[in-house]
Amino acid sequence: MNNNPNDKPVGASLGWRLLSTTRPYQSHWHNLRQDQVTLPDGQEITYTYQEHPGFVTVVPVTDDGQIIMLRCYRYTVDDWCWELPAGGLGDKPGVPMEEVARQELAEETGAQCRTMERVGWFYGMNGTSDARCTIFIAKGAHINGATNLEATEQSEVHLVPMGQAFQMARDGRITDADSALVLLRCEELLLDKHRHLKVVPYDAIWPLLFQAEAARLAVIFGDHLAAIHHMGSTSVPGIWAKPVIDIMAIVHEIAPVDDLNDTLRALGYLPKGEYGIAGRRYFSLNDGPRRVVNLHVYAADNPEIHRHLAFVDYLRAHPDVAADYGALKRDLAQRYGDQIDIYTNGKTDFIAAVLATARQTNEVPSHG
Repeated sequence: MNNNPNDKPVGASLGWRLLSTTRPYQSHWHNLRQDQVTLPDGQEITYTYQEHPGFVTVVPVTDDGQIIMLRCYRYTVDDWCWELPAGGLGDKPGVPMEEVARQELAEETGAQCRTMERVGWFYGMNGTSDARCTIFIAKGAHINGATNLEATEQSEVHLVPMGQAFQMARDGRITDADSALVLLRCEELLLDKHRHLKVVPYDAIWPLLFQAEAARLAVIFGDHLAAIHHMGSTSVPGIWAKPVIDIMAIVHEIAPVDDLNDTLRALGYLPKGEYGIAGRRYFSLNDGPRRVVNLHVYAADNPEIHRHLAFVDYLRAHPDVAADYGALKRDLAQRYGDQIDIYTNGKTDFIAAVLATARQTNEVPSHG
């Protein structure tokens, strides 16, 4: 029985109260978990879901640009499905996920690979299960052996041209949701589009991504947190920007933040210390090789706070200036897309001019 309120910290912060936990069915593959929960409105319910150790899914890519796929019979749906090699972690306790991915690739397709790269993860079915799928790309994959299938597994191995596999994921021929999503997640990486810095049109989802991540971070920082802001170009409506969410967390004191490094690592953040700005704590969050969040943490008295907020506030109040800034970034990205230092330095004079104008016109941040 589980009476640990820390088991669901985000839920607890929203008013969900975990009273007790039972597991009427347990195996190394998965558990049936039942929680007695008091909802924020005071209603008490039994919440039943699958507790799962997680699984890996592999995209095996040959040197001539084909993807090794499976056509599998699935008893649960009584149908044949196109799938990628995949396997659960429950019967492999303590085995590194990369090794599990290599084992599944060999067992299900008879293939080996030159490199196995971890790309990212997602929840497989978050309404009824806590299962997480971890994605791997196996490059230099080649079939050089026989499959080693379990008694319940019936499948065929096929080489599918990369472009055709991506199209199958889009048009519904791949009916296994995990395999379809994994292929679409990896498409940009496999086509090498990620090698160049990208500046893209404003996306209305950026503020929503900020809000979701800010809620996660607020739980971690707890009473240390004084305020949290969306900063950078993704916080300015209508502007072109790199699709990376910049978050500024303001804390009462900076020293206790170092004690949160391990907790933030568990969320996927990489601590990088001050990273060139005195008094700052900087963290990056990646989805595989793709940066998705930059987290900047400052004590409440750090002057960098005013500078960052003054810049974005001015751009929000002056769409014409924001458009000019977006055009500058687009030009720099086109000319120096593979030279991030030149791209960054190319914005310095513009930012300085905006801040000088903001000071002269007494336009200061409206944030507390």
